[in-house]
Amino acid sequence: MEPSESVKDSRVAEIAWMTVIAILVALGGNAVLGALDAHRAFGAVLLVVAVVLAFLNLRRAFRANSTSARADVSKAAAYFAAALLAFVAIGLHVHWAIGACIAAAEAAIVFDIVTIAARPRVAPGEGKS
Repeated sequence: MEPSESVKDSRVAEIAWMTVIAILVALGGNAVLGALDAHRAFGAVLLVVAVVLAFLNLRRAFRANSTSARADVSKAAAYFAAALLAFVAIGLHVHWAIGACIAAAEAAIVFDIVTIAARPRVAPGEGKS
């Protein structure tokens, strides 16, 4: 076996962990939003911070000039939508936004998994300077 074959691709581990996160979001999303709703002031402040950070990430992805810019913007927009819907659900107490927030978070995670899977494999020694 050549040394290059024995090097494991980190994408498999990333995809596996993102899948675990997606399952946890699907199973526990209502509970997390319920906990934030029980402590509405804290939840609203936390979600405003999340929305601002997601927006800044979207802006950074939009301004980046890379080969994966479209995928990065789509992924950042999905995370921004999930954060915004979480704020709407908790801060404005809109009931329909709970399910929409969980669906947007799942879509963002799927975009993340797709971009990880589409990332080109780096040959051993290529990534080092």
